[in-house]
Amino acid sequence: MNFIIGVDCDGPACVVGQAGRSLTFSGDYRFACGQATREADAAARALFDGGAEKVIIWDNHGSGANLEFDRLDPRCEIALGAGFPRRWPGLDESFAGALMVGYHAMEGTPGGVLAHTYSPLAYRWIKVNGREVGEIALDAAVAGELGVPVIFVASDRAGCDEAGRFLPWAETVATKQGAGTNAAFSKHPARAVEEIYQGVSRAVARIDEMKPFTFPGPVEMEFRFKRLLQAFKARIRRKGWRFTGPYAIRRTFDNLKEWSC
Repeated sequence: MNFIIGVDCDGPACVVGQAGRSLTFSGDYRFACGQATREADAAARALFDGGAEKVIIWDNHGSGANLEFDRLDPRCEIALGAGFPRRWPGLDESFAGALMVGYHAMEGTPGGVLAHTYSPLAYRWIKVNGREVGEIALDAAVAGELGVPVIFVASDRAGCDEAGRFLPWAETVATKQGAGTNAAFSKHPARAVEEIYQGVSRAVARIDEMKPFTFPGPVEMEFRFKRLLQAFKARIRRKGWRFTGPYAIRRTFDNLKEWSC
């Protein structure tokens, strides 16, 4: 069995960032990288203990160079850096499942710790076929179009609830309960690591119940930017997009393989 783990740095235990700054430029960043590493490693160890032959860990926060790579299980392969042609680098139809560790809820989610959608500075919201979505649903759909189900999500409570609306079959572990964008009641980091190991073990045991998630095609995507200049620049750079308002652009795709963020 082959698996891939997408790892973000906003959702791990005891990570809350700093008001007015992205996580990468906050005082929380170094701890976030270390805890994301520990949580990703727990997920990988559970996969290998469950019979995995190959595990890719994909660092997908910001520049893609955040984790403490030498502290990951040495059996892992690591996808890092920026500039991959699509989400989930290295994923193909041979994989049994994808996992999300350290993810977060979409922009504007009440009680969502560090909630945003891809860029906290760029997007007010992203919609697919008229429904507002975040990174959890979009990344799940990219994997789903290859026939690969998301089997596990670790996030804050709001992110796990979001995953449940799109991926009700997936196992989840809530690392913390948000009390605001930069405040939370968190599990101890070591407790979160152990619960992730156990949660991934349960997911592997239930692998036959997991389902690929997709959006029915054609896929209409709409982006609402936070600033007017961002919308104009995006419209110029991205061919085939049209304005639906001063801050929003829209385009229809046959499927998400044609789109990357």
